[in-house]
Amino acid sequence: MQPFRADLSLYAVAGLPETYDLDVQALRTQVLALQKGLHPDRFANAEPAARRYSLEWSTRLNEALAILRDPLRRADYLLQRQGVDALGEQVKVADPELLMTQMIYRERLEDLVAAHDLSGMEALRQEVDTAVSGVVQRLRGLLGILPCVEPEAAGAALRELQFLDKLLGEIDRCEESLQNA
Repeated sequence: MQPFRADLSLYAVAGLPETYDLDVQALRTQVLALQKGLHPDRFANAEPAARRYSLEWSTRLNEALAILRDPLRRADYLLQRQGVDALGEQVKVADPELLMTQMIYRERLEDLVAAHDLSGMEALRQEVDTAVSGVVQRLRGLLGILPCVEPEAAGAALRELQFLDKLLGEIDRCEESLQNA
């Protein structure tokens, strides 16, 4: 067992090429295969160093799977590797169109909650899912060749995806609240 190298990217840990356009099922299959061979239980009777290496590799594989399977976290990771902190606290959302879109979606959700309109919420969810697909497609184009030549545009798309992801979570909570009322 080789010692874990902290300089390895999550893609290298998972044994996959570094790209945004990732086959998530292939990622899962690859990580599960690697986890089987590196699982700490297989090294229970090994030397302490081998046990530690196994634990380090397993932990990093879990991290790779968690980050790389999520389109938002994967895009953020790739931009972070280029030194672009698109979601950091210092980043201000200056896109008036995105701010207006946020206000419109939030008002619609509030109206649907007030009306106890579950079918309207489902329609809103489908609309947001479609918007998510569009943003992910844009990110595929922007992050398809690394390093990203348009990090500002990729950062803006990432912030939009973050908003849509949070909105989907809010829709889930509102639906659950109405169903339990």
